[in-house]
Amino acid sequence: MPRFKVVAIKHRYPSTECERAIVTGAGGDFVDADGMPLDEALSCCEDADAILVRWLQVGVELIRRLHRCKIIVRYGVGYDNVDLRAATDAGILVGYVPSYCSDEVATHALALLLACARNLIPAHRRLASGGWEPNPPERAFRMAGRTIGLVGLGNIGRTVARKLRGWGVRLLASDPYVEQETAQMLGVELVKLEKLLQHADFVSLHVPFLPETRHLIGSRAFELMKPGAILVNTSRGPVVDTKALLDALEQGKVGSVGLDVFETEPLESDSPLRSHPRVVLTDHYAWYSEESLQELRTTAAQEAVRACTGRLPISIANPEVLHRLGRAEEWTPTYAARWQMKRLQQLRRTGVLQQDDIK
Repeated sequence: MPRFKVVAIKHRYPSTECERAIVTGAGGDFVDADGMPLDEALSCCEDADAILVRWLQVGVELIRRLHRCKIIVRYGVGYDNVDLRAATDAGILVGYVPSYCSDEVATHALALLLACARNLIPAHRRLASGGWEPNPPERAFRMAGRTIGLVGLGNIGRTVARKLRGWGVRLLASDPYVEQETAQMLGVELVKLEKLLQHADFVSLHVPFLPETRHLIGSRAFELMKPGAILVNTSRGPVVDTKALLDALEQGKVGSVGLDVFETEPLESDSPLRSHPRVVLTDHYAWYSEESLQELRTTAAQEAVRACTGRLPISIANPEVLHRLGRAEEWTPTYAARWQMKRLQQLRRTGVLQQDDIK
């Protein structure tokens, strides 16, 4: 008889054989509820020991239905679709996979940056339509000697910084949870967000979506940015105020923009972003490679098994639950977890996160 039950729900992957092999190999029962009607799938979760989710909104009402659940694992780096407070109150661990696609997202951010800086999309369209222009109408500038600002210096921001070594650029970063010594080892100058925006020729966003990062880049940020600056967002769509972005583009405050994520996804078919001549778009696939997908699914299943067999997962989004469970001393936090714990400690001290924010 299986020792525990793991349910995968709302993932839309074509197969979960990888997860099934890991769970059943550890003596558990694996249920792929992705193809079930939602009510049936949710009922299936009620007696599960672990749940793997990708798109499902896991709020208070659902968490109250989970009678045996030890862990909810989010397929991905972010976990904003899981109510951490409700899970913590229920004594449920929330797991995630913070580093599975760091290389892919960092590479994609640089690809968007280069596409904007070198005007690749207009050039492609010109040639594809039969044209040829020996003197390109779009202005471009040498990258060497320019300043790149990284908003967020977590796993992905650090990977971007490493990839930029040898490019001859100055690197700035804004992150209230990173020590100066860490930034210095990466060759990055740690500054407040306001200074970063004022000095960066290129701004790349690598922060999680949290209440305090919603519209972090809005009208005030665009006012501070250098005229003609390039903005790249591969983090979360709501970090950028779309209306303020469109206004900044129309007013010439921003040179061009590379976006992989959007406030509303899928991006509306009539969104002005789709046809804007100075915007490069991809449909939220910066995370993807065959290798990253396999690592994501493998790690998510392994984290579920750890929790179901009496161990602790490697990555915990709500580390405060460990105090409720009496297991805080057992866990060694990863970098991403230390970042989260610093944030929680600051919230406890002040009641409001004191982000190095634009005032």
